[in-house]
Amino acid sequence: MKRIVILLHRYLGLLAALFALLLGLSGSLLAVQQLLQGETYPAAVASHAASPHYQVVLASLRASYPQADFTLRLPQNPADAIEVRVRQRQQPDQLLWLDPQFGRPMATPEGRGTGWRWLHEVHARLLLEDGKTWVGVAGIAILLVLLSGIIHWWPKDWRKAWRLRRDKGLAVWLGDLHRMLGASMLLLLLLSTLSGLVLAFNQPIRQWLSPAKHGQPRTGKHITPAGPQLALDELVARGNARLPQGRLSSISISTRPGQPVELRKRLVDELHPNGSTLIRLDPYRGTVLSVERTEQTQAWRKIGSWAQALHTGSLGGVWHQLLMVVSGVVLMILGGSGLFQWQASRRKQGSRQAAMVATRARTAQQ
Repeated sequence: MKRIVILLHRYLGLLAALFALLLGLSGSLLAVQQLLQGETYPAAVASHAASPHYQVVLASLRASYPQADFTLRLPQNPADAIEVRVRQRQQPDQLLWLDPQFGRPMATPEGRGTGWRWLHEVHARLLLEDGKTWVGVAGIAILLVLLSGIIHWWPKDWRKAWRLRRDKGLAVWLGDLHRMLGASMLLLLLLSTLSGLVLAFNQPIRQWLSPAKHGQPRTGKHITPAGPQLALDELVARGNARLPQGRLSSISISTRPGQPVELRKRLVDELHPNGSTLIRLDPYRGTVLSVERTEQTQAWRKIGSWAQALHTGSLGGVWHQLLMVVSGVVLMILGGSGLFQWQASRRKQGSRQAAMVATRARTAQQ
């Protein structure tokens, strides 16, 4: 049985090694960026400015993207720019920053530029359209490698379990380091991998735990278009009047006429860094259709909130973020040292075969 586990660890590890290097590198860099800079937004106006003009921002967006859906992510400081994710059919999402008073485009804030967004897409989707699925598959492979590795490592003599032999050559030293790091960091690596798997398969988990009815808004109520939509500022005011507690963190607007405007709030006791309380409004009448604390009412949201907080390090502050950096670095070392050991083993096997052929040739000549 252990022989099968060793073979599984070896060959599945070879397949997962490149993913481990890529995900470990991108994840550790993103964790460092978040640790050093956190959320940064360009300052748009003076800190004493009035409340944002959401309808002005929406009108500016509609002029440039008439058929797009928008998610407005709101900073804690209302004087900072609003981050907007633009979603259009058959096109990649775009990320913009707009002045909260006048809706004018602003420069990308330091640390949130194209390079960092590209790195996030590498880590979350491998730059593929269905990349989340492939990241999930890679996560499953890495999980199996970790579990088989601990079985492979489990020592008969614990006195030799943590040794690093420096006098046996680089390959032996790297092999000892590979086993020691994998065993000592197993819980941290499992935490990072499992939380990443939940995020990668968030949509299937959501559909499984709370299937939605086809063609019906998530409020469970049909919205009948009736004249022009109300101003976004009015809708926000009505949502805040219904639930004044908490901080408004985002606003989602759809071009489809039967969809509600969705406000997201973060209440004091919520785990998700962006909040998990959703207020849905009829955009034509301003009626509050539902107020839902999804961490309490939806199992998938509770699971996703825990996974998001654990994977990004937002749950435990600076020390948790440092652990996520360590997790990515260790994953890279394991992937790289595993590949090196495999190549060293092949070279050693090739040398043995060459020596055997040479010995047979000399014997034949004699």
